[in-house]
Amino acid sequence: MNQIRHIILFLLLAGAAHAASRVEALMSSRFLVRGEQAKFEVVLRSGDFGEEVSMPKLPVVKNVDLRLLGGYVQRRAGEGRRLEQFIPFVVSSLEVGTHEIPPIEVMVNGELQRTRPVEFRVIDETSLTWATATVGDQRIRYSAAFHSIKDQPFLGEKQPVELKIYFPGDQIVIDWGIPDFERQSLSAWRFQPQPQLGRAQLLGRTYYAVPYPSTASTNQPGPATLGPASLTLQLQIASVQNFGRAYAQPLKLSVPALQLESKPLPPGAPEGFVNAVGQFEMKVVTGETDLREGDPVTLEIAISGSGNLDALTPPKPLDAEGWKLYDATPQERGEERRELSGEVIFRQFMRPLQMQKAIPPFKLVYFDPAKGSYESILSDAIPLNVLPSTAPGVMAAPPPALSMPIEQMTDILGVVNPSAGLLSNKLNLPPWTWQVVPALLALGLIGRIAFRAIAPRLHKDPDVIARHKEWRVVENAPDQSFYRAAGHFIERWLGNSQDPFVGEVLKRRDESSFRQERAEARVDRSERSKVLKQLRRIALPLVAVFLTLSGESARAAEDAGKLFEDGRYSEAAKAWIDSGPYDQLPADTLYNIGNAAYRMGSAGEAALYYRRALARNPAHAESRQNLRFLERKFGSITIQRPDYEHQIARLPLGFWQGLVAAAAWAVGIGLLVFPATRPGAGVRMAAIAAFVTAPLIAVCGALGWHYYPDDARFAPLTEQAVVVADSATVRTDAARTAPTVIDAPAGSLCKLVSRSGDWAYVAFTNDSRGWVPLVDIRPLVPETNPEAPKPRSAKGGENNA
Repeated sequence: MNQIRHIILFLLLAGAAHAASRVEALMSSRFLVRGEQAKFEVVLRSGDFGEEVSMPKLPVVKNVDLRLLGGYVQRRAGEGRRLEQFIPFVVSSLEVGTHEIPPIEVMVNGELQRTRPVEFRVIDETSLTWATATVGDQRIRYSAAFHSIKDQPFLGEKQPVELKIYFPGDQIVIDWGIPDFERQSLSAWRFQPQPQLGRAQLLGRTYYAVPYPSTASTNQPGPATLGPASLTLQLQIASVQNFGRAYAQPLKLSVPALQLESKPLPPGAPEGFVNAVGQFEMKVVTGETDLREGDPVTLEIAISGSGNLDALTPPKPLDAEGWKLYDATPQERGEERRELSGEVIFRQFMRPLQMQKAIPPFKLVYFDPAKGSYESILSDAIPLNVLPSTAPGVMAAPPPALSMPIEQMTDILGVVNPSAGLLSNKLNLPPWTWQVVPALLALGLIGRIAFRAIAPRLHKDPDVIARHKEWRVVENAPDQSFYRAAGHFIERWLGNSQDPFVGEVLKRRDESSFRQERAEARVDRSERSKVLKQLRRIALPLVAVFLTLSGESARAAEDAGKLFEDGRYSEAAKAWIDSGPYDQLPADTLYNIGNAAYRMGSAGEAALYYRRALARNPAHAESRQNLRFLERKFGSITIQRPDYEHQIARLPLGFWQGLVAAAAWAVGIGLLVFPATRPGAGVRMAAIAAFVTAPLIAVCGALGWHYYPDDARFAPLTEQAVVVADSATVRTDAARTAPTVIDAPAGSLCKLVSRSGDWAYVAFTNDSRGWVPLVDIRPLVPETNPEAPKPRSAKGGENNA
């Protein structure tokens, strides 16, 4: 019942924060020359296509031509979002200066919604700065500059900025590139070109109008600089010597710097102001208003508007007396962080220390740059019904646990393969490699059916040659610019990739390459090798990469086995964990580290490493058996499994998955046999036998696959933690003086719900929840390279509270 209750609460909170549709106004370019057209859209976000959206009434804007395109609501797939509806317009003006498109009213399901006003600037073409670049014997004249809506923004004010390029329309550009820019006293997001290019008539000829929109905010009062920047385009040039065959030619453009003057915020900021600069709205919701005394309440604080949303600190309640507040955590935002408008959601845990009738209002104090004054928002108080902590008729004592058959073990199993090397020491083929054989057989049958082999002529694809050439640039890039080179390669060749690793590399590139400090940290050798290996897997799938273990790591593993035999367990554990990068250590090595930890008297860390070995290889029988022994010996709180699941786990999960795949291959090949052979052929009897046995094999594999023991069903591996203290005291609050909930023995498995300072709020497999010191637990999936286990001198549960 508790699990259902929490699921319903989560759904209510998520629905309350996101159910409402919102409309936004987007403009492809906010900086135009006189007469240039830009695309303007009214977009319905987080909506349902069942909603009724009415066509808006066009506002009349002085000196601005705003025209509707299409005359109806259109649909499309948004980038990184669900499907969205939009209404397209075209904007242009002949009047130099700053213009504002007022809010546009849209009726959504009978509810009137308004977009935020959009400012844009019109520039006279005579004020453009022109430059010349040379390709071969051809001189190309272009204009490139940074633009901002305000030349004197307030400190911390987030505003639209844009790199705008005007490039001759008779040139064929195959890649517009990403600028490499400098900045001083301000923060700016990456500049990316818009997929749809504009056109402008300049100097009596047609030019591409290419916008690179972004946002920027100043970091300190006084002068601030955006730029200078360099940008490399890839042009398609026809070669006269090669009979007009086209080839790619890079062209480097220079962009001058933009000077800004940051104004300090006015004095007299009211109490509660931290760093919010912009125009905001706030909504506070909770999915549960009936709770028992001592239980925490979960709130979601949604702040929407335009401004520095990505830097906001969570607001505080107006009156926090009688409440215990925990650190609010923001929900992770994606690419929308770079936009001027949007929404940020904070999740706030708070617990009543006394009987309360309402959740107090929350107050947000911010500075409005448009008004030049400080403003504040106050949410409504939420009525609350707090019930007594103990209901009548509830037993005070916990029920006794039922007995179960146990293994007659008095000690753990010994180490296995003490000289185990790294995972990359051998050719680790993926588990589906065996399917190459039936796939080749199926291809042979298809070829026999077709009576001819399809052998396409091989051509040297220029794109493949260019991709390999740029890949060598990434491999040879110095450490200081490695992530920048990797990011350029991804944006050039992997722009449509959905692989999460690609997004991680781009995020790391942004953090290291586009920050205020120019110096980039050196990249660790193991990290660089990991990035190259993963990118090669994605970008160059036909190239096999095999890493070999150096002799030093092999010798280190052998020395660890000798140290363990000599009883020097602490040194053996350190030697095993230092034998290579953690993510390349095999299950045998992690199991041996667990044995060393147990011999040192640290049962909790032993259980941790047995679980880490099982995460690396779920079929590692020794780890599973030793883990059962520890959990039984110390009474650990863990997942109770029936015996048949342990029997299923004697075989790896890949075996049961392979049975299902083998049955599918048997049916597929059997179907191909009949049209590929003559009547009466003996192989047809084998095909008939496959039709009979394949369903039985598939059912067997599916059952083993379904009932295979998987701790991730309790919580994702990244959220699991293990109690490493001899006994961790779980408390009702993040303080050593708080009442005790339960004493969790060493090796207990828990789910990490949230953190507050040096404490963690955890949930155990027996539905118990509470606060434990962070020093008493370790995450199952370490965030960094873990340290070797050490002998525990005392119980961590009380001494570290």
